[in-house]
Amino acid sequence: MSMIFINAIVLLILLFLLWCTVMHARDVKFAFLNLFRHKRRSFSTLSAIILGGIAIFLYGGFIDYSFWILKEQTVRTNIGHVQIYNQNYFATSNKNKSLIEDYPSLKQAILSEPELAADISTLAGQLEFTGVISHYENETSSYFSALGVEPLPALKLGSFDKLISGSDLSRIKTDHITLGRGLAQTLGANYDDWLDAITVNSRGGQGALSLKIRGIFASGIKDYDDTALKMPLETAQRMMETDGVSKVLILLKEDNTAAFSAKLRKFIEKNHLPLIVKEWKDASLFYQQVESLLSGIYFFIKLIVALIVIFMIGNSMTMNIVERTREITTLRAIGLKPLHVTRLFLLEGIFVGIIGAVGSLGIGFAIASVINLYGIAMPPSPGQTVGYTAFIKTSSYDLLFITLVLPLLTATAASVLPALRASRLNISDAFKFS
Repeated sequence: MSMIFINAIVLLILLFLLWCTVMHARDVKFAFLNLFRHKRRSFSTLSAIILGGIAIFLYGGFIDYSFWILKEQTVRTNIGHVQIYNQNYFATSNKNKSLIEDYPSLKQAILSEPELAADISTLAGQLEFTGVISHYENETSSYFSALGVEPLPALKLGSFDKLISGSDLSRIKTDHITLGRGLAQTLGANYDDWLDAITVNSRGGQGALSLKIRGIFASGIKDYDDTALKMPLETAQRMMETDGVSKVLILLKEDNTAAFSAKLRKFIEKNHLPLIVKEWKDASLFYQQVESLLSGIYFFIKLIVALIVIFMIGNSMTMNIVERTREITTLRAIGLKPLHVTRLFLLEGIFVGIIGAVGSLGIGFAIASVINLYGIAMPPSPGQTVGYTAFIKTSSYDLLFITLVLPLLTATAASVLPALRASRLNISDAFKFS
């Protein structure tokens, strides 16, 4: 069900309530007071609605926070909001042959474009390559996967990498590097040790350098930490004998990725550049899988809550009809039209939905505030080694909307059939009811 359709239904319900309030104020008053005729039944019905609404609010807030923290971790672990690649990057297995050439000129051109520069927080090139690194004093060697990064922008684009020892890359000492914790353990290397790295450069020759460990970091992703090596982009380009980069990462000031990507693609097309643009979500299969899984679970919970509310209200209103048969038929006998009876029961259902929605949101906020004082200790995500503390994110418009709208929609829907049934009671037969 699309949001436009849901919004249209909610608007119709609210307009109906407003019209009844203006044109049939007495009906609105009677419908509201009828909720208190059977206090125990009304309380049990509202309790079911509110408990369901609270479950939706809390779990939805937990999912929103999980999506947010996973997104931030994804974006700030050397992916950025937007990436630029050579147009042949994904068509070949030899990434050294599909570099973005003359990176400094491209960077200057993008930052000179006012429409693009206004949205950019950080722009940085990265050069990816692999090779073998050795610690001859310990007689250990290992495969590495290196990133040549610009030291200053790397503080933002690698902000989820936690330094265990040493410090970040230097802008002055270009022969200093940082290692992932797993790679450092494999080599038996520590801060201030010298290592020798060998790689096949972009021209097919051999590139080799002696490098000094400036720091050891942990990202929390074991597979990454077991091979990760970072060095200044200038040093990486010298090893690979190129002035190009594998990709250009862009971190935005605001989360307007789609709009910025559209402007960037127009810029590339206008300047006839052999480049393609990717958004962060396209570059993270893991995020897409987690999002699909949690969204599916959330949808299932909303469906269960909706069914519970529909059955609870339907049953409650059906009992009301049975108990108020004489009342309904008396009203019909003195001239009350079937549509009038339908309106009374619909108004009761709408009031139940409104009270349930407001109660769900109010109590949900209170519980979320208590939870957020301490957080929820979570185990490590799949593929990671470090757990995290989760919170309930309550600032999402979509979450507030669904918490308010779902009880209202289900309560109104559940009252339709009982309302029609009440309006169609046969007067002469109903008077025989005892």
